[in-house]
Amino acid sequence: MPALTTIERVRLLGSEFETVMDARLEMCIEDASLEVSSLGIHEAHHERLTRYLAAHLATISTTKAQVVIKEKVDVIEREYSDPNKNLGLFSSKYGQEYQRILDELEEMEVQQNKKTHLNLVVI
Repeated sequence: MPALTTIERVRLLGSEFETVMDARLEMCIEDASLEVSSLGIHEAHHERLTRYLAAHLATISTTKAQVVIKEKVDVIEREYSDPNKNLGLFSSKYGQEYQRILDELEEMEVQQNKKTHLNLVVI
């Protein structure tokens, strides 16, 4: 299956992708392409969805497992984020945009289906 977007297009989304290896971005694009292809959404939306999902996957794959969220200096104390907390698509701005696009497309489909159905009552 051909990739539905390119490394260059993913890199255009943000400077955080400049240091991500091509091989990692390519893997994220392949995974995203498979996912988007299976959605049953019109092909016109495939590239954009794949780009944002690949960016999300690259972001979460390069984010450190734990981040210091609180630090106290006197009597040294550190609190870390929960690396096991699964926020899914909401863990990155790219995942959030991917979900927003999906929701918008779903709403458009619902509206279009309402317009194409004709309700008849036969007496």
